[in-house]
Amino acid sequence: MTNRAGPSGAGALAPADSSSPFLTADVTLRRGDWDLEFALDVERGETIAIVGESGAGKTTALRCLAGLERPQRGSIRAGSATWLDTERHAFVPAQRRDVAMVFQRYALFAHMSALDNAAFGPLAAGLSATEAHREAKRALDVVGAGHLAERRTSSLSGGEEQRVALARAVALHPAVLLLDEPLAALDVRLRPIVREALRRAITETGAATVLVTHEPAEAMVFAERFVVIENGKAVQRGTLADLRERPASEYVASFAGTNLYRGTARPAADGTSAVRVGSVDFVVRGEWSGPVAILVDPDAVTLSREAPLTSARNHINGPVERILADRGALLVHIAAVPPIVARVTAQAVADLHIELGQRLHATFKAGEVRVI
Repeated sequence: MTNRAGPSGAGALAPADSSSPFLTADVTLRRGDWDLEFALDVERGETIAIVGESGAGKTTALRCLAGLERPQRGSIRAGSATWLDTERHAFVPAQRRDVAMVFQRYALFAHMSALDNAAFGPLAAGLSATEAHREAKRALDVVGAGHLAERRTSSLSGGEEQRVALARAVALHPAVLLLDEPLAALDVRLRPIVREALRRAITETGAATVLVTHEPAEAMVFAERFVVIENGKAVQRGTLADLRERPASEYVASFAGTNLYRGTARPAADGTSAVRVGSVDFVVRGEWSGPVAILVDPDAVTLSREAPLTSARNHINGPVERILADRGALLVHIAAVPPIVARVTAQAVADLHIELGQRLHATFKAGEVRVI
């Protein structure tokens, strides 16, 4: 979708506070017995990521911002324009919002060239053919797709199509840029190329950008703040540090790269307590009783190929499920019961010859467990 409001800011029903974030939303959309509830705020030039599992409501949230869905309650404002205000029965349709949306499946015109696809939005906004094609050529160059200008999009690869879709958005100079799983449909080998094109598109537009993804690594490359949606509800918002410090759910903890467990505590006689998580007892410092949640920082988890001889009182084991880059280190996900994540150096991975499917032992000390 490529829409461009006029210079007067079509649909501006009320001025916004100049000190407020550029894009703000707080809405509820009802569909039968399923509700989507989310809130966010984005500055110009900032990228936030809406994250969650498949079916959580992430794409529907983007469609609300774009004007492709009409929420039953709430408000959406972009700068001085009010796009939705249900108390005032106000709704600005998609074609009048200063927004560009890049869909997961690109939504290009297959019979048109890459240049004509990129020029479509500027032409619809009233530019002359010459001006529109100038903007389109510039946008294709920005995303590294200038050499594709004359080719029909039906002949392009997935990575090439995605770059043309990004160029179509860039050509509009949108105030708000919406990106729906921009790398999900691509082969792994194409992702670095398109990731760089995506970075350049975000920088070029300077827009308030909202990225939807279910991939932690992808979200963290582009965004510093996150909105986590589970089953249609925004369960937590904040920076990665916020999510790691006090995750609202097991999914948030997993996304943020930390370990959150919920169990039942019973005090021991030595100043510690045992927290029962499934079939495992974790030892924590302090006297606790009843339902508790515990956090274990991945940096506190030690990995070994053999059962370790150590004073650490917590020990589980299982096969390696995933290995992900994280802040100059690697997150090693162990499919133990319960699952656990360790953050280790690349050298440690090499020394232990860690690979997918390999069974590893994970240990951590009682003093490294935080009860929340």
